[in-house]
Amino acid sequence: MEESLKTSLFRLKCRCTTMYGVGRRQFKFLWVMKHESIVVVYDSCQAIAEEIADKLGAEAVSVQSMNNRQIKNSQSFILAVEFQSAGQLTPHWLYAYLNFHAVSLKGKKIAVFVTLGNKHDDDHVAKEFCNKLKENGAHIVGELQYAGTPEWNLDNWVCAISPNL
Repeated sequence: MEESLKTSLFRLKCRCTTMYGVGRRQFKFLWVMKHESIVVVYDSCQAIAEEIADKLGAEAVSVQSMNNRQIKNSQSFILAVEFQSAGQLTPHWLYAYLNFHAVSLKGKKIAVFVTLGNKHDDDHVAKEFCNKLKENGAHIVGELQYAGTPEWNLDNWVCAISPNL
């Protein structure tokens, strides 16, 4: 199946599932265009990032290649954040974090999931990470998610955040 058609069908499935899930009896079938302004930023979890980007018709970009211009020109981000032991961001994410604070995030929508870390140990640090992005003007979309936890379901999470990106 052609890539853009596959992306549109996934997003249509998400919209219908979301609408049905909130009790609406009508389905409004919306053909969703590719979101070229969504960027999925990753460090070592390229496979997950590319899967999310594929579902949303977005671009997956290594955190190492992020720059201020790219942050300014994109409207929405999905950040696949990674923590080392003791709740510290990995070096690449620490550098990117500084870039995200160097420009205004006013009007930018950001969804965050943690790909490396421990939910129990890093939850406070991850929430603080999101709060700092909010202080810089970002709108945090959806719930903070941890990959690999029992409640983690990639398709459900992407469906939940996609209407708000």
